[in-house]
Amino acid sequence: MGRANRVISRMYALGWIDEPTYKTSLEENPKVYDETLTQNKAPFIVDEVVRTMQEMGIEDLKTGGYEIHTTIDLKLQEAARESLKFAYDASIKRLKEYEKTKTALQPEPESDEDDEDVGGTDDTNNTLLNGALVSVESQTGDILALVGSVDYKKSSFNRATQGKRQPGSSFKPFIYQVAIDLGYSGASQLVDIAKTYVYNDSNGEEKKWQPKNYERGYNGIVSLREALVHSNNLATINLVNEIGLTQLIKEFKKFDIRDVPNDLSLSLGTLSMSPLELAKYYTSFSNYGVQVQTNLISSIEKGSNNVYEKTLSTREVTTQTQSFILTSILKDVVERGTGRNARVAGIEIAGKTGTTNNNVDGWFVGYSPSIETVVWFGNDDNSPMYKKETGGKIAAPAFAKYYQKLLVLYPQIPRKFEKPEGIIEVEVNGKKEYFSDVSKPPRREDTPDLIEELVF
Repeated sequence: MGRANRVISRMYALGWIDEPTYKTSLEENPKVYDETLTQNKAPFIVDEVVRTMQEMGIEDLKTGGYEIHTTIDLKLQEAARESLKFAYDASIKRLKEYEKTKTALQPEPESDEDDEDVGGTDDTNNTLLNGALVSVESQTGDILALVGSVDYKKSSFNRATQGKRQPGSSFKPFIYQVAIDLGYSGASQLVDIAKTYVYNDSNGEEKKWQPKNYERGYNGIVSLREALVHSNNLATINLVNEIGLTQLIKEFKKFDIRDVPNDLSLSLGTLSMSPLELAKYYTSFSNYGVQVQTNLISSIEKGSNNVYEKTLSTREVTTQTQSFILTSILKDVVERGTGRNARVAGIEIAGKTGTTNNNVDGWFVGYSPSIETVVWFGNDDNSPMYKKETGGKIAAPAFAKYYQKLLVLYPQIPRKFEKPEGIIEVEVNGKKEYFSDVSKPPRREDTPDLIEELVF
């Protein structure tokens, strides 16, 4: 301030400013902005804004005097970072306990070199485990929080936007939504038994594929609702067979999902996408059948010119009633299925876990009535995580922690899903089920012995 006051005094002495301006300037306390504030609080956002503006063709970002407004809520951004770190720390703790038990049961290694085979579990800085979290407002697509790694200082690579991973079973809701749109309901019966599939690989060599449920067993006949609630692989594969691969892939176009594998492996989510891409696709469910393009930048101004203004870009995927039927099933996933660790007291949550082969990826994608969030964990080299680290074990707790913080910050957000007009409630086998004019209640003559039909 001393130097500034000397400059003002000199300007007054030279007659460049009058006395009232001189006195006012000396009394004024300028507000000093810390240029590192945003960078420190949301470095991934700064990086992503720069990347997005470069894609827009804006090259004079640092010198052009732009005023950039984002959709990010800094309070939720911090909550997201803390929640991701919370789940990461819990996973590292479990891994250390596992390795401690494993070491106690094995002979002492002959040399220190053998310690490296653990994968750095004695020092968490050496682990390849990392994660990402994206939170989106369902109706607008506005990105409220986006965290691309557990610690930006250790890794600035943005896994939320740039990391392409297989979604595993978190992809299954898209298959089930197609089925519901074709007239299936939560009460529809699916076959959950093992089959061996024979196919020829790219070299023409005959191969066999023998998919299994995560819990290894099978249920024979299972309702569509229970198949998704418990993430039954076999029932899902048989559902895909019933619909037909060609028709299913055709139906996927309404979601704008690209590069879908043209084989039954798509039943298990073997395509690749980033957490942000998956967040966009999931708005098809969280926004009652209308997919919304995600936005990070609200507007860009340069002087008096408006360089960019975000617009609402939507795609109608299905009707409110058909979307609600799926949401009701995904609510059960959280309440009593594979997503139980994502439950949050005082608010309804719908969502789906995802765990890829050998526990390489762990996902939880869920939403409340107004906000949707995607959480991913995995090793950066695509190696398996600790064998018990499923999406429900590692990702769902991060989701729950984030929503607990969200409710403290914004207790007024909607907490219950609204049932749209056209939904019919019918009791089936002693349980309430939802139907519509497309997904009609079952009749006895419509439910033959599916196992006998499949086997014979």
